[in-house]
Amino acid sequence: MADFIPTVEQQKILRHDASKNARILAGPGTGKSATLVALIDNLLSHKPSPRVKLLTFTRAATGELAKKVSEHPAAAAERPSTIHSFAIATLLQNPGAGGLPKPLRIADDWEDKHIVRATLARRVGVTQKQLDRLIKEMAANWESLTPEKNQRVDKEMRARFTGAWNEHRKIYGYTLLAELPYALRGALRDHPDLEGLDYDLLIVDEYQDLNACDLEVIRMIADRGCAVIAAGDDDQSVYSFRRAAPEGIRSFCDNYPGASDYPISITQRCGSKIISWASHVIEGDPDRPNKKRLRPAQGSPAGCVALLSFADERVEAKGIAKLIRWLVEDQDVPPSEILVLLRGDHNGMFSKPIKAELDKTGITYSDPDFVKRLVATRENRTMLEMFRLLVHREDSIAWASLLRLTQGVGDVFLDYIYKRARTGRTTFGKALLAAFEEGFANGPTRPSNRAKAVISQVLEWLDAHPAPEGEDNESGIAWGQWMIETAGGSIVPSPSEVLAKLLLSLDELIESGQGFGRYLGQIAPLGKDLALAESKGVRIMTMGGAKGLTVQATIIAAIEEGIIPRPEADLGEERRFLYVAMTRARAFLFGTWARRRRGPTARAGVPNVAMRRQYSTFLDGGPIESQDGAGFLKFL
Repeated sequence: MADFIPTVEQQKILRHDASKNARILAGPGTGKSATLVALIDNLLSHKPSPRVKLLTFTRAATGELAKKVSEHPAAAAERPSTIHSFAIATLLQNPGAGGLPKPLRIADDWEDKHIVRATLARRVGVTQKQLDRLIKEMAANWESLTPEKNQRVDKEMRARFTGAWNEHRKIYGYTLLAELPYALRGALRDHPDLEGLDYDLLIVDEYQDLNACDLEVIRMIADRGCAVIAAGDDDQSVYSFRRAAPEGIRSFCDNYPGASDYPISITQRCGSKIISWASHVIEGDPDRPNKKRLRPAQGSPAGCVALLSFADERVEAKGIAKLIRWLVEDQDVPPSEILVLLRGDHNGMFSKPIKAELDKTGITYSDPDFVKRLVATRENRTMLEMFRLLVHREDSIAWASLLRLTQGVGDVFLDYIYKRARTGRTTFGKALLAAFEEGFANGPTRPSNRAKAVISQVLEWLDAHPAPEGEDNESGIAWGQWMIETAGGSIVPSPSEVLAKLLLSLDELIESGQGFGRYLGQIAPLGKDLALAESKGVRIMTMGGAKGLTVQATIIAAIEEGIIPRPEADLGEERRFLYVAMTRARAFLFGTWARRRRGPTARAGVPNVAMRRQYSTFLDGGPIESQDGAGFLKFL
């Protein structure tokens, strides 16, 4: 940050009056994050200084901003937060507001799949696929603030699900991530005296990623006397799956009359050829408002770009591997500085053949599901659930998880405890411990005997180990180190070597002073972000997953009609997906497509098995023409 030299556009932002609203419309690589941190630093150097809160949507963006903020002593006074963590912090500071089960508990991916959804599907009497539709419909209602109904869900099933879910979440004591902003909205509406919201300025990064509920939360905070600065780029709005839309940031100046408007249009990232090609794609959207065109910084290299066709999916995968090898060996591009981006990758249909070809070259690649699998192993999972019980001895999800991991204790036993909880109007955890004290009267014999042994051992271990500090953690315990030192033995296995290393890394990343429960909730999501950021190999991921990343080289595979854009998808958002993918690269940008496809990839998007294919119409008339990939590779 010490070498941050603001452009003329950025200088205007740094002079902004903190008492007024503003929009910062910033294209990819234009230095938005650096500008925001410099602005906060300037504001907090004033006497008296305004109280500033910096929010963003994604954990990755928060981590990036946190790193930059840490380099500015004044700005570091207020650590950035995601919208969801901000909601959690506010609701915890105001007990009783929001109407969520207490204590606040959010299941991780393993718990959500094996406990929450598995038991809820049985309770509703639906398949997993049907349950997923019902949950998505419910989340969409929270996010859009308008009733949305999936035509494949009949009203009887919907009514049954609603009743079962309200019962189920109380018994298991969980909160879904998607409902946190909705709960905060309700608390803001019902409690005008909420504590912890006395900010003078709210800076919201990645504003284009906010949905209707998020936007209303920001508006309600602003109505309490807080100015708002919205920073983002409508051209990078790709979260319609959670009901976000570019109109949120596009209409900001209408929704906040008198707001200043600051465009940043000079990218420090992309070469001129990359910008020209990407601009052609995004400007093809007839519904996009006119705005300043993204321009490369003076003196930026042109960059190397090409659109390459291959005979079929196998030749394409080999061609991508050859491109990567050329980048690494001839252009000195580290594998970690190479992205391979896909519009989708169901069951690895696109990534598997590419990885197989990379294996032959000896070039490493990252595994985006590495942390997910790491925390799902029996030993690591057992350890994590045991520590959950140290935080809250009646944690229903933790108990259910431990029983699920115990051989011979299956669905029949879990449903037996659930029924007791339902009848007694209590939680699963309390019902389990009460039934244990009664010797599991009328319970299934063999599973009950196995459960008795497990629960006895768990309670004995819990009694022998002091509970960690309270949620405030004023002593600043490094929780990862503490977990490693505390675990060990048959009841609470030591973390695997890889998980132990991850826990120590998280100690350095997670804000000090957080309670143990909050720490445990961040292991899986922040671990995934950390593993991705520190990958030593080529990163192969979807276009949406690459948002916020900057690398030297990007290869976008399968840029074909029927794959991008996807059938029946919003064309504007499909363009934005491709635009995001194209603008990750500083120096090298390659697109590939197959003239024919067979096997799994031929069924992606619009099924077109063995028939001739065409590259995406988004590229029609653009500055880069398609050329034969095999011929191109011969000259590398």
